[in-house]
Amino acid sequence: MRDSFKFVPMPKGPIQSEIRGAVIPPPQRFRSDVQGLRAIAVILVVLSHASVPHFAGGYVGVDVFFVISGFVITGLLVRQRDVALHRNLASFYARRIRRIVPAATVVLVATIVATYAWLGPTTGVPLLTDVRWASLFAVNWHFIQTNSSYFIPGVLPSLVTHYWSLAIEEQFYIVFPLIVFTIGILFVARRRVALGCVLMIAILSSSWWSVHLTTINPTQAYYSPFTRFWELALGGLIAFVPPAWAKKTQLFNALFGTLALGVIIFVAYRLTITSLYPGWLAWWPCGATAVLLYTGLTPIPGGPTSWLSWRPAQYVGNVSYGFYLWHYAWLMIPLQYATTPMAPLSRVLQVLGAFACAVLSYHFLENPIRHSKWLDERPYVAFLLLVLCLAVTWSVTWAYQVL
Repeated sequence: MRDSFKFVPMPKGPIQSEIRGAVIPPPQRFRSDVQGLRAIAVILVVLSHASVPHFAGGYVGVDVFFVISGFVITGLLVRQRDVALHRNLASFYARRIRRIVPAATVVLVATIVATYAWLGPTTGVPLLTDVRWASLFAVNWHFIQTNSSYFIPGVLPSLVTHYWSLAIEEQFYIVFPLIVFTIGILFVARRRVALGCVLMIAILSSSWWSVHLTTINPTQAYYSPFTRFWELALGGLIAFVPPAWAKKTQLFNALFGTLALGVIIFVAYRLTITSLYPGWLAWWPCGATAVLLYTGLTPIPGGPTSWLSWRPAQYVGNVSYGFYLWHYAWLMIPLQYATTPMAPLSRVLQVLGAFACAVLSYHFLENPIRHSKWLDERPYVAFLLLVLCLAVTWSVTWAYQVL
């Protein structure tokens, strides 16, 4: 859910691939509409968790994030520099760690502190186990094991429930780069075709499993990576579409994009916490997101790409990762602390508080680490940073457990 789709400008014409010299197109231009689409995704999620009327289905924003992530990461991977497999993997993982782990760790620690301060040990002690799983980006498996869910009536969800989507993405990031780089080694001249076939197989098999499992075990279907990988693979497949294809439908792209944007909003409005999801229903937001990514390849002024490129929308998209991390504790801790229903103004202030934390995180934590030239020259430090973040999180959970 988490990187700007921005590439360093390169000379025109084909360039040599970073994987065994295969020729690939030059990097794509900066997609400002992708950031706007991130903004819509995170706003839908926040509206859903804030219990805003008619937006209970805003959880589809996570599916939008998944498709975007697959699109962006696939584009980055196929342009990785031509070096040894282990160096490619180490470089990719180092960037992922710098982008995701520090902010996620700060929010986990802050959530523990706020929970004990406001809700006390009764809520805090069970949270510590959830936080440990979240710090390992495996909390989705923990929720499957304990049959936890957002949607169980009368049962308060964990304050780190939203970390399940980060876990799915990280599990995808661990496996998918290895597949991409291995295909690059085995299929030098046909690697794009081979990778496209792998993505299509992943889409078909994972989406089928999602439909099957949703009817018999909704909790596992919701949190399992095997029922969600197709969403990231769908975005990855769109990354292989040549812009020339989109040019052939340029007259219709504005119409298709407008309809797709409307579908995402309509689905968020129409679905409820009782909807059988993901299953077949997940194809609506995911397919619509794929259409928007496709039509944005050759945008027409005045179309949905222009709307999504609106500067305020881009900024919300820029801080969407931090906004997603912070919003849940800001919304749920006051809700569990209050003895009376929350007033609408209180909910608005909570959302603004989460957004303010996201802004601070973006400018003073995420960007300094992500764009550090010193860290660029020392990728191994990222892995030390991962160990440090894990040590801090687990030390805090241990300290509160023995209090």
